[in-house]
Amino acid sequence: MTIDDIRAMPYVKDYIQKSKRQNNLPKLIQGYRDGRQFDFANKMKYADSALAASIKYKNNDDISKDYLSKGIIYYFYQKKYKLALNEYLKAYKYSKDSKDEYHYYKVLYHLGIVKEHLGYYDEALEHFSNCAEFYSTKMNSKMHENILFNYKKAYYNSLHQMTIVNRYLKNFLKSDSLINLGYHLTRNDGDFLIENSYFLKCRGISKFHKKDYSGAKLDLEQALPILLQRNDFAWTSVIYYYLGKISEVRNQLPNTIKYYGAIDSIFEKQQFIFPEIYRGYNYLISYYKDKDLNKQLYYTNQLLKADSLVTKDYPYLSNKLHKDYDRNTLIQEKEKIETTGRNNMLFANILIVTGSLAFTILSYKYIKDQKIKKQYDLLQKRIAEGNNVLLDKKVDEADDNLLKKSLLTPELSHEIRIKLDKFEKELQFTKRLTQNSLAAKLNTNSRYLSAYINENKGVNFNKYIAGLRINYITTLLNSNNKYLNFTIEALAEECGIVARQNFSKLFFEINGIRPADYIKKRKQELGLS
Repeated sequence: MTIDDIRAMPYVKDYIQKSKRQNNLPKLIQGYRDGRQFDFANKMKYADSALAASIKYKNNDDISKDYLSKGIIYYFYQKKYKLALNEYLKAYKYSKDSKDEYHYYKVLYHLGIVKEHLGYYDEALEHFSNCAEFYSTKMNSKMHENILFNYKKAYYNSLHQMTIVNRYLKNFLKSDSLINLGYHLTRNDGDFLIENSYFLKCRGISKFHKKDYSGAKLDLEQALPILLQRNDFAWTSVIYYYLGKISEVRNQLPNTIKYYGAIDSIFEKQQFIFPEIYRGYNYLISYYKDKDLNKQLYYTNQLLKADSLVTKDYPYLSNKLHKDYDRNTLIQEKEKIETTGRNNMLFANILIVTGSLAFTILSYKYIKDQKIKKQYDLLQKRIAEGNNVLLDKKVDEADDNLLKKSLLTPELSHEIRIKLDKFEKELQFTKRLTQNSLAAKLNTNSRYLSAYINENKGVNFNKYIAGLRINYITTLLNSNNKYLNFTIEALAEECGIVARQNFSKLFFEINGIRPADYIKKRKQELGLS
């Protein structure tokens, strides 16, 4: 059986059911992983199930591997780079102390992949260099041929990514050197046809930039069949772009239109495009100007769609690309096309006024959205790092002055801490309570409770309870999609806050973002809006 072969699923489902009956977690994890491998339509469903089982099994290596697999699905199948990065970071967290070095460097490699696509080239190059060094040293060790194959494949893929990043960083000599190394290592090796095609593709691009158009075309055309066979649409589109550029330089008009049109076909089907290649749309728009109004408008709309996608997934690169092709100019050109042939100046003036007003509104909304996005990203980072939880301050027990100032003996402080821990774990703060009622519940008095919270939590009672409630509801919103559909009133009630207005105010004070804005951003990130 091969990856995404649905014929395996009846056997996989039987295996999963048997593992459940036997309450065998390791086998259940493997069953879910098999489902993830063979069921293309339900990859994420099985990935989530495998991760949940691994977390229950409490093995860090398994947890890390299943976070990594979720990230790979986001990256390779859905092209959602930011979501992939979140999963890779979680995988890295659980792999740091692992004895499985191969997996640890696999996580580093995938982190590098996402950072490369987000434009963090220096960081990505460091990841790939570390991976290549590790894999190359292991290849000289005695090991089973299947394991050796995995190390070779990982090494060649690391070299491939290093060639790409070095080209982006304009380290052309280094990139060419790595291309030659990778090409000769994989040449005439049937096990690494796809890797050899990657190096051929890179060599063809390098030759194009050196104006060796014949050599570039030869390498690119030789690399293309294997990429098409493996359905690698991302790198296939890159090859089409450079074949189009070669045809453009040679004034071969039909071929230029054919290759740039092939890129659009991939974009339309996969909703994916590399930032470096969508300039092919500029050529198509220019070509059809005054020839075919409908096609000119179609490719203008496609370029705007591509630009929006790049702006979303490549924030660093999109700023650079906007220097080469101004979005506002493109929108204005689109409007001109749409109004061509209409001799209605009044309507045109209305469009101009409306466009100016819309631009003002959109500019204001953009600035506001950027501020919201910044706060959302900061909060997500705090959640991922566990910094949104209110922990006891570390107190030096040898500090006699602090002990003298405290109302509490060490024994009493310890007793209250144990009871408060139980109070927090049981989510009792979601019920209505006061300082006096909680003190009574903990069999202490209000004064001692207040002193403990001030000394150990660093806040007063009201802020302590508010922090617990808001952190709790924030965690639910971040981890369980059903809460994203709750009303603000329902969310407030869920965490124990009586009034909607009070809930929104506390959520903003603690998280730096309003609950409605957080929900909107979370849905956007998960592709639910």
